[in-house]
Amino acid sequence: MGQIKLVTFDVAGTTAKDDGLVVKAATQAMEFIGVESGSATMLDVVDYVNATMGQRKIDVFMHLCNNDINKAEEAHDIFIESYISFVKKGELAEFDGISQLFRELKKLGIGVALTTGFPREILDPIISNLNWEDLIDISVAASEVSAGRPAPDMILKSIAEWNYLKSCEISPAEVLVIGDTESDIKSGIAAGATQSIGVLTGAHVKEQLERAGATSVLQSATQLLTLIN
Repeated sequence: MGQIKLVTFDVAGTTAKDDGLVVKAATQAMEFIGVESGSATMLDVVDYVNATMGQRKIDVFMHLCNNDINKAEEAHDIFIESYISFVKKGELAEFDGISQLFRELKKLGIGVALTTGFPREILDPIISNLNWEDLIDISVAASEVSAGRPAPDMILKSIAEWNYLKSCEISPAEVLVIGDTESDIKSGIAAGATQSIGVLTGAHVKEQLERAGATSVLQSATQLLTLIN
């Protein structure tokens, strides 16, 4: 592997144990706008949310609400409220060893960026509650770019922010992308990252990650140093 200057990490399912919180918040949101709990429609909601893990949540709700922007925004707002409440109650924890991984990367002079399908309203409480403020260099939320995953926008924004922060000019060929979903992998490939690595701690299984084009599949993000070293 060539010299890596920046690693962009997904959040839920990659660096933080979601344990079904995205689905739980999404079903609460859909119930709020009238979908009956346990109904066939709600089962379809769960299937779609699982299939689109990693994607921008407002885009997910637009699909679920048949492109009704008012309903989608209403559901999205409830989703945000629910997920933030889970985070603040301590229901979201980091995977063992993630903070130490961030520290080790920084010791090697490698930047640490977080990218997520969540909006900034959710991302900031996650960073705060997990005490990551001093461990990461950059964070980019899906609400801050033109297109969510599988588009490369969040990765490209991370690179631009790193270049500004360090007064340098790294290219995607010096960036490694890691995530637990097909959309994470496709986003990395679209950005031109040197590697798009899948992990098995989240939503999608090895076959899905490999089908999406993963260059490697690890049991967890904490194995990343074995590749870099």
